[in-house]
Amino acid sequence: MRLLIVEDDRALAGALRDGFTAQGFAVDLHSRAGDARQGLSGASYDAMVLDLGLPDEDGITLLREIREQQNALPVLVLTARGDVSDRVVGLNAGADDYVQKPFAFPELIARVRALLRRGGNQAVPPVLRVADLELDAGRFRVTRGEVPIPLTPKEFAILECFMRHAGQLVTRTMILDQCWDASYEGVSNLVDVHVGRVRRKLEAAGGSPLLHTIRGAGFVLDEHAR
Repeated sequence: MRLLIVEDDRALAGALRDGFTAQGFAVDLHSRAGDARQGLSGASYDAMVLDLGLPDEDGITLLREIREQQNALPVLVLTARGDVSDRVVGLNAGADDYVQKPFAFPELIARVRALLRRGGNQAVPPVLRVADLELDAGRFRVTRGEVPIPLTPKEFAILECFMRHAGQLVTRTMILDQCWDASYEGVSNLVDVHVGRVRRKLEAAGGSPLLHTIRGAGFVLDEHAR
């Protein structure tokens, strides 16, 4: 899942990035509305966490612009503005949820995941299933049959990407776009290394192979693939 965070407080922004990354999100971070606008034009996101008090313009302006473009991206407003009138303005401008600072991080994670379940451009069901494989994003849990499969946050994000596109070709570029942030400039075989780890963990849990390599093209998660 790819998340855009727009927050100008450097310490808070770093904490949000680290916290969401630890939960398996790929996070892009911007501190100005103009930079966020540019990021939205060049990438696809599953949700956005938006501060209102930005240095170049009010976040409400950016939010209204997003909705005027008929963009259904789930947006959670995160701000110190706590008056009822402020919440009404934010919700009327198109916010899907509103969290006031200071906040409890587990609640913020839960609210973002609730938005993803509820609707939007790429909303997904809370539990994904392929054959006997089950991924529960809300609980950060994967099982095959009755066997729990321990995954790192990055492995979890990769498997979630495969399960959201079950039966379809998933390219290395798709995995990079959805599971790593835009600033990543790592080694070229990193995707294959992580996919290999996911494959081995799935097979160690028993059952027939589910994750298959399509030579020269990418991968497919399908119980019937050869």
